[in-house]
Amino acid sequence: MRLAMVVHAYYPHDVRVRRQVEALADRGDSVDVICLRNHGEQPVEQIGNATVHRLPVRHLRGQGVLGYLKEYAAFFALATLALTRLYFRHRYAVVQVHNMPDFLVFTAVIPKCLGSRVVLDMHDVTPELYQSLYGIDQKSGIFHLLTFVEQASLAFADRVLTVNRNIRDLFLTRNPIAHKMEVVMNAPDPRYFKQRGSCSRSTNGTFKLFHHGQILRRYNFETALEGVRLAGQKLPCEVSLDIYGDGEEAYIDEIKTRASSLGMDRCVRFHDRVPVERVPDLISQADVGLVPCRKDVFVDTVMLPVRLLEYVAMGLPSVVSRVGTVESYFDDSQVGYYRHDSPDELSDKIVELYEDQRLRTDRAREALRAFDGLDWPAMVKRYYRVIDDAAHGGSSCP
Repeated sequence: MRLAMVVHAYYPHDVRVRRQVEALADRGDSVDVICLRNHGEQPVEQIGNATVHRLPVRHLRGQGVLGYLKEYAAFFALATLALTRLYFRHRYAVVQVHNMPDFLVFTAVIPKCLGSRVVLDMHDVTPELYQSLYGIDQKSGIFHLLTFVEQASLAFADRVLTVNRNIRDLFLTRNPIAHKMEVVMNAPDPRYFKQRGSCSRSTNGTFKLFHHGQILRRYNFETALEGVRLAGQKLPCEVSLDIYGDGEEAYIDEIKTRASSLGMDRCVRFHDRVPVERVPDLISQADVGLVPCRKDVFVDTVMLPVRLLEYVAMGLPSVVSRVGTVESYFDDSQVGYYRHDSPDELSDKIVELYEDQRLRTDRAREALRAFDGLDWPAMVKRYYRVIDDAAHGGSSCP
């Protein structure tokens, strides 16, 4: 089967999209991916089973609402034209569209009317995310507009995927779509992320903390840096923190400046983003995974950090901001929780794990047990079922 995917992101850098494309390759399907094009990337490139069609639009973080709207509108128009053109060549049974934005699903209106089924993959919840980013009120016109677009997008899709049960439950409070929604979590790919021996990795007199992924303001690295500094004052060894990733450039500069002002230039190291294939080796060199978040309506309600799941899969004990979505999957015996705004609690959790090797081992084992049945082999079966059900569902032009 040949499918199309539309995503306002870079491929193959978006891990969720890549994992799904590779899962389709494992069973012999091929995919046309329509996505953003970054500097130096080819307009059309064959990557495994994916023919990647990159459009001349780049994603710029921190540009404000109007900038994002212009970017989304440009990509929407170009993606609609590209998908329609490709549809007449390949007659896709299924078109899968990834949010954000939610309205990107309407790029598939012509394929849908001509026989394709549309799967909408909801990575994020837009109204709550905008509450978090811009402080909009839940009673405001903007919030209601975003909710209307969300509902229209979900109604247009034939099947809906999302990334955790908390998001699913939130959608169901606003949309009667339980019959067409499935949770396919961002579970780590076992080809890369699997347990590697003991949790006791500390060497050379350094207790090593590790963080990877996007570096965004809502992850509250201010508390993380102060907590690491305080832990270093309490322990007889150096405490280091390696941060791998990219994100909001202005915020990254702020955090680097803050680390320098705290005298942490030597123990806090910032690194560029690395390919997913390299991440497991880096995790295996760490003692503890650090997952900071700022507790707000978006983070607390629907965000389950993928990096935490990757640490769990590899048997790395973690310290995590206490937020609702994470607590719905893991309890205090499985991860070390600290209040998101308390560097003292974070430092205590670091010290606790340093001093008790058995605790590190037990936490890692119990977290892995909690994730049993939610790993990628289980998730890919759900994914295949959704795609196949959609493919055999027939046309449903609105």
